[in-house]
Amino acid sequence: MVRQAAVGGPRRYFTMRGLIFFMLLASATLISACGGGGSSSPEMPAATPSQAFSLTVSTSGNGSVTSSPGGIACGSSCVGAFSPGSQVTLQAMPAAGYLFTGWSGACSGSAATCTVTMLQAQSVSASFSTQPEGVAVVGGQLVVAGTSTPFIPRGFTTDGVIYPTQYASKLCTQPDIAPGSQAAQYLQEAQAALTDVPLPGLAYNASFQAMVQDWRLNSVRMQVSQGALQYEAENGLSAYTDMVRSTIAQARAAGLIVILSMQSERYSCAPYQNGNLQRLPDVNTEQAWAQLLNPALTNDKGIILEIFNEPDPTVNCNAGTYQQPDWTTWANGCASEPDQGMLTVGQYVRSLAPNNVLLFDGTGIDFAFVGFTPPSGMPSNSAYTFHPYDYVVNSTLADSSAAWDTRFGNFANSGHAVFVTEWNEAYSCPSDPNQTITNSFIQSYLPAHSIGMMGYAWDAPVSSSGYMVNSYDDPGNTANYQLVDPNTAGCAEDGGTVLQKQFQAEATAN
Repeated sequence: MVRQAAVGGPRRYFTMRGLIFFMLLASATLISACGGGGSSSPEMPAATPSQAFSLTVSTSGNGSVTSSPGGIACGSSCVGAFSPGSQVTLQAMPAAGYLFTGWSGACSGSAATCTVTMLQAQSVSASFSTQPEGVAVVGGQLVVAGTSTPFIPRGFTTDGVIYPTQYASKLCTQPDIAPGSQAAQYLQEAQAALTDVPLPGLAYNASFQAMVQDWRLNSVRMQVSQGALQYEAENGLSAYTDMVRSTIAQARAAGLIVILSMQSERYSCAPYQNGNLQRLPDVNTEQAWAQLLNPALTNDKGIILEIFNEPDPTVNCNAGTYQQPDWTTWANGCASEPDQGMLTVGQYVRSLAPNNVLLFDGTGIDFAFVGFTPPSGMPSNSAYTFHPYDYVVNSTLADSSAAWDTRFGNFANSGHAVFVTEWNEAYSCPSDPNQTITNSFIQSYLPAHSIGMMGYAWDAPVSSSGYMVNSYDDPGNTANYQLVDPNTAGCAEDGGTVLQKQFQAEATAN
């Protein structure tokens, strides 16, 4: 009996354990199936090898996006699968000549990297642009607005809106620019090309398309007529103002930084004063700026305001000389009205335009900065420009480089944002017959000093010597621009070709 009980007892105990085990297992299964557990919010299902959330990435503009961990490596659009709860870091990489401008969707901001947590299926879009939306001066350097990235202008001056066609019979009284003259014809053809209607599907015309696509420009400089703007301000008119604003809008739509240069010289048909062109800025300059500027322009950091083109106090004030500029007169004008001076007008324009970079021209040789010290009261967010036409000295590279240093290179090195807004090679031939100095200037000197270049001109009249591009042949909005590269002096002037190659190389490098 004892042996039987000893054997039977353990068998009954095992059977009871099995029953309890299966009862507990059944209860757990029931609770799980009913969603129990005491929590009022749903929990993420546990990840298994067959479960993943999709991350969809798309791009606009020219650039690519990759991910870490891998799975995203795309241009226009792609989809990757990632485990729930994982973190995916996206890296935006602009193509040559483009900038990354920002994220949308599950990412935001303009930093090149963004991390997405995969709690569900996600979508992200990355935008790339050929140009920055605006510029600023920070620490004596021209930069992409809101960043520390240097901005080096690459562009051309255009004469397309300089001639006041609407009021030519009233303002353009000098015989060589009067309506019907050859210069007037050329200027009006240039205007027709620059102001043409946008191309189908675009917000800009063929002239701006050529600047961006063929030359890889990031800037364009428009010379505007002080005389026309002044006339409209005095007579309550707006046809010329409207034309200029519309052309600016097309240039900005093409992604170009726009430099507006107030001009009171020959082609702009500004009224003569005392038998001379008005060169030093005056109260009429202020009136012209007030006529042109509106909130659309003053709220756009992609527009630079060049206070006055090529100021020359010797014409009006008989103070100083062209070789030895009188910087006090440059700043404050003559002793009596209506002459104002660059600083005086600059302070006025700053009151109208608190957001834009203001650009101040030098004077004297090549409108440079020999002996210049910025006077007290210079507006912040300001840069400086010069026009180094007579850049070849004694036909030697060493003497030319020394002259460049004196006129503007040292000023740039001393911590001031400086760039060229007018240059052509007409003054270098035959002094530089093999273009050794020209090539060094374009390819070496300016890049070494981080100085940008605006060539002259995109569309100047072919009767003048100061041009490299002819873009006003405009049948049917085709803008059949061509390099001119004049060779009137018997030497190989191909500065336009050299400049185009340099611009394209810089766009690719940046």
